[in-house]
Amino acid sequence: MKTQALLVPILLAAAGIASAQTGDNARRELQQAATGDSFSIGDTRFTLAPQAQVSALKTAQAVDAQQVQVGKYQIRLQPSGAKSASKTVAPAKQKMAAAIADTGKPVVVTSTLNVYVADASALDAAVRASGGKLTYSSKVGGNGRIEFGSVQDAMSAMRKIQALAGVKEASPAIIEEENVLY
Repeated sequence: MKTQALLVPILLAAAGIASAQTGDNARRELQQAATGDSFSIGDTRFTLAPQAQVSALKTAQAVDAQQVQVGKYQIRLQPSGAKSASKTVAPAKQKMAAAIADTGKPVVVTSTLNVYVADASALDAAVRASGGKLTYSSKVGGNGRIEFGSVQDAMSAMRKIQALAGVKEASPAIIEEENVLY
């Protein structure tokens, strides 16, 4: 009986280690699949993983060994035969995409850009030039959020917006853990 009492915690610990290792494998595979466009937020550089699919986790759904969990989302790589590994931004018309930080941390990229400006007129010019929809603005903070139809549209618009006079920075809103980072 004492042997069984000692063996059960050891087996549970071993199962936890095996689960963590398969999660690490999924993260490594996602990092290798990060061959898309890159962007920076502050000093951190992110690279999109075009072959990854992002979906919301259902409340009781467990993440399996081929998935990476980021907050309320799961990231799963498509089989290599399903899509080519060409250097693309993200599959067309996806509202969310997966990316890997240069630190190796996975994040979910949204179709919203955070734009920081010198004055409010630069934010208005950014909306007009990009064709996006302004969803938030703060004259006091000198920033705003512009929504697009897809991550690909947001990434294309980001380059145009960054080139405008009066724009300090433009970058996609990302989700890491449970929080949206601005």
